[in-house]
Amino acid sequence: MNELISVIVPIYKVENWLEECVDSILAQSYTNLEVILVDDGSPDGSGQICDRYGLKDKRVRVVHKENGGLSDARNAGLEIARGAYYYFVDSDDILPAHSIETMYRLLRQQDAQMVIGGFERFRDETGEVFFSTDAEGLWTHVYDREGAFRDFYRDGCQAWAVLYQRSIHENIRFPKGEINEDEAIVFSILENCDRVVVTNRVVYSYRCREESITTTSFSKKKLVWAKHCAANLEFIRRYHPALTDLAVDRYRNSLLWSLTEMALSDQDFSHEIKLLRQELKAQRKLFRRTPFTSRQERLRLEILLNLPFGLYKTMLRIKRGA
Repeated sequence: MNELISVIVPIYKVENWLEECVDSILAQSYTNLEVILVDDGSPDGSGQICDRYGLKDKRVRVVHKENGGLSDARNAGLEIARGAYYYFVDSDDILPAHSIETMYRLLRQQDAQMVIGGFERFRDETGEVFFSTDAEGLWTHVYDREGAFRDFYRDGCQAWAVLYQRSIHENIRFPKGEINEDEAIVFSILENCDRVVVTNRVVYSYRCREESITTTSFSKKKLVWAKHCAANLEFIRRYHPALTDLAVDRYRNSLLWSLTEMALSDQDFSHEIKLLRQELKAQRKLFRRTPFTSRQERLRLEILLNLPFGLYKTMLRIKRGA
């Protein structure tokens, strides 16, 4: 089998890295690709770079659109994708040469609908790889649907480094204007799967640079993680109740993390802090009886339930030397 795979690349202000990214896709050992470059209203030269690739390689399709954010750009690619499978690549990252072939072979061998691959992180300034999922040896696991949900609660998720069969993603779109967009839709995708392959083989090289979305300081946009965790908790209660403790733990952690980040910020989050603490108190019985992954999280919950937030803020800053 040599089925068409759609590689969707959302692009915004990445002219310094885009060519390296696209070159790594076009150099894949698996060649039956359509590479959809979505220029999301980029104000730099990224759009022109896309057009040059469109003229140079017939596998490249270029979309120019008004800026709508990462999710909107991915959705624009999905709307025109013709492949039997989808693969997302962020436009400043790199694919090792056999990435897509590795993912495709695993999917076909295991008769799966989704393959989640491993990755490495490297520093933009030096190229130094400082994290790799395969550092302690290689492994591959095959899960049924519930096993895939359990794996999510162990390791989280991301849209990239994943090969999706078209049928499980075709009618699912990312929420426009939100970050943590991966978590917003992953449960709907997993629910469409009978078998999911998870491997720590590195199939993706993630570039870490200071101005990227995931490395910016805390903002109100990041509160959406708690919103997605709350929605996923309700999904789990309805369809996979045996996993409820895992979903509660993740939701609880999302609230505690958000409150901690706001405590360490110099911005005024008074309104948001009030709402999140109200939710902690509303769910206190559930949160207290659900097992904790660490004693620190249990202590943090009790402090935020019972002490003034200003005191929590002072304690954190003293501890961290801020």
